[in-house]
Amino acid sequence: MNIFKPNQLDNGHLHAWCLYKKTSLKHFAYLAFSILVGKMVKSKSITTHLPLELQHTEYPSIKAGLKLVKFGNFLAALIRVNLYWENAPLLNYGVWDLKNGPTDWNLVPRKIPLCLDTGHLILGSVSIKEAQEKILAISRERQDQIRHLHVHENDLIHDSHLSPRDIITPEILEEITKNRTYIFEK
Repeated sequence: MNIFKPNQLDNGHLHAWCLYKKTSLKHFAYLAFSILVGKMVKSKSITTHLPLELQHTEYPSIKAGLKLVKFGNFLAALIRVNLYWENAPLLNYGVWDLKNGPTDWNLVPRKIPLCLDTGHLILGSVSIKEAQEKILAISRERQDQIRHLHVHENDLIHDSHLSPRDIITPEILEEITKNRTYIFEK
């Protein structure tokens, strides 16, 4: 029996099983399961979505999100796996556009290892130039935190997971991937 969804294990990097709602006990179980599976398959890293509470002011219980992060980081350290927290704003199912707006980076803790998802980051940008500036600004601002990247682009409205072509130039790709692992996420 194959427990993986398509593209969940990509080039040795595992994308955790995630829930797209405010943090509950189920999140802790899904995260523990993902970390254990990552260890069993010897994944290079495990990426899980940041709790909604640490991305959007619409979910006011920051404490619940911080507890999940602390739990995940503790368990990952205990069993020696690389766990990265991905910016993943809540999207409208099916059309994949922003439901609550982009990630509020002021809410994202500064001392946790991150996976920067370029496609999620540029959603809501009004131009290619603005999208490029966001990628470079966050990459530089969170330089020491970003350890892994999910590289893709979109039409700035829908999370369509397009290959880099217009927004992520070779120069931008070289800068943001330097000393970091990455996958071209489909």
